[in-house]
Amino acid sequence: MTDDRELVRCFEPYADHLAFVISDAEATEDVFDGDTWDSADDTWRIAVERHCIVVGTARYDYVPVTVALLNTPPEVESLDAFDHVVEADILLPSGKMAVTGATELPNEVEPVPLPAGRYRVRVVYAQTDRRPVRCNLEGVGDHLEYQLTMWPTDADLGVHVLKQGPSPWAY
Repeated sequence: MTDDRELVRCFEPYADHLAFVISDAEATEDVFDGDTWDSADDTWRIAVERHCIVVGTARYDYVPVTVALLNTPPEVESLDAFDHVVEADILLPSGKMAVTGATELPNEVEPVPLPAGRYRVRVVYAQTDRRPVRCNLEGVGDHLEYQLTMWPTDADLGVHVLKQGPSPWAY
């Protein structure tokens, strides 16, 4: 990677069960299963396994997701414009990342190639006017955009909430 923003991709996964998943496309263990969400801290709004991060959503619908891959950690910026901001780590040893709905399998989507390794992921929940093409405009829940910023890291820093959003936050 030579540019600060080497890779920026937009997705519109179906957030069935009020969640979408980023994962190593080839991992077979330490990935999302039925117990992953149950073990998450409610204040995080995410659940973490070694090879995946499950992002809780405000809608049971198609949701806008932007993923930006950086070479270095992003500069600290004001978080005032965002509803909730949380960071966690993910290991992507295959160098292929999948962005799926909660019940989709990674092999059902086109993987995103990236350098294999451990990444720190900042998940930002932001109000948006953007609506996915297949969105149910009459569905229940806030329209949020989920902005994921990723950068390589050597250390597992755990989950850290940078800005706690309001509670209750969905519905």
